[in-house]
Amino acid sequence: MLSILGIVAIVVITIQVYKTAAGTERNASGWAAITVVIGIAIQFVMPVIIAFLIGVYLVVTGTPAEQLQNGLFGLMSVIGVAAIVLSIVGMFLVARHVSKVKDDNTNGQAPPPPPVFGNIQ
Repeated sequence: MLSILGIVAIVVITIQVYKTAAGTERNASGWAAITVVIGIAIQFVMPVIIAFLIGVYLVVTGTPAEQLQNGLFGLMSVIGVAAIVLSIVGMFLVARHVSKVKDDNTNGQAPPPPPVFGNIQ
């Protein structure tokens, strides 16, 4: 159930980032791609890597196979929820960056001096 909500969050935030980037004259497809990569990497790839590292640790320590399911269910649930939360935070940070309006590029030029209209007495 939580993974479905995570996928929905990736889709919704990516669409929002695309629209916002297009509105602030940024590369909309590039920022949308960055958002998707961050969402998928944190939400799906990171837990797999963590599970692999935990598995290597358990093999090295010689933990019996009977204890694995009961001992790891809670830990992997916490890692999954943390990954979804971190994924949403990461995508939110991208969205916040994209929503900043760019400053006008004036190349450091000072504004022209005010006009002079003759001597008024």
